[in-house]
Amino acid sequence: MTSIKGILFDKDGTIFGFSDTWADWSVSFLTALAPDDVGLRRSLGDMVGFDWDTQDFKVGSLAVNSAVDEQCELLASVHPKLDAKQIEEIAFHALQDTTAKPVCDLDALFTGFQSRGMALGIATNDFEDSAHNQMRDVSAHQYFDFICGFNSGYGSKPAAGMIHGFCEKMQIAPHEVAMVGDSTHDLEAGRAAGVGMNVGVLTGPAQHHDIAHLADVILPDISHLPSHLFGNS
Repeated sequence: MTSIKGILFDKDGTIFGFSDTWADWSVSFLTALAPDDVGLRRSLGDMVGFDWDTQDFKVGSLAVNSAVDEQCELLASVHPKLDAKQIEEIAFHALQDTTAKPVCDLDALFTGFQSRGMALGIATNDFEDSAHNQMRDVSAHQYFDFICGFNSGYGSKPAAGMIHGFCEKMQIAPHEVAMVGDSTHDLEAGRAAGVGMNVGVLTGPAQHHDIAHLADVILPDISHLPSHLFGNS
């Protein structure tokens, strides 16, 4: 019988396929930042780790790991006209036309967890409002007891604040939590918080060897989590 009572999921690259969801957004966002300057657009993409030629993300890049506000501050440091707040507003606006693509049948997965009494949460370095909206869009919002983003007041990953916030809300201890994510930032947060299980998944840009040193287990995707936690019971 598992000692895990709560599961805290990263969002992008974990619940949703990372490249499938965020490549289109990156094109829209970066184009809006430099609509008439292809050179600047490419330079900004390079800074956050988005490859214009492959329309994909570099492993370990800011686009994969860091919070939105960190990316906006970096981009503002070189942008000739826009400050970090203006860039953040453009980033949020670009999200309105972004369609998140789940990695598996979320309804079946989360219904199963709920039937076992698991507390479920989301900790993302994206905007909190974006997380709420995307979960509503895929009819999965009702499964979550806790949803936070970089702007929710808990800090951002890889710090442990989001996990501690989840534990406080659900009245469980960190050692009773499984942290599930696709990046080093997710798993470093799990280590910092002292979670009972750090679960890496391979639905983001990172490969097995990129996260193996931080994970207690690595799964192909979150659909494999029930069998790992509960076996065939």
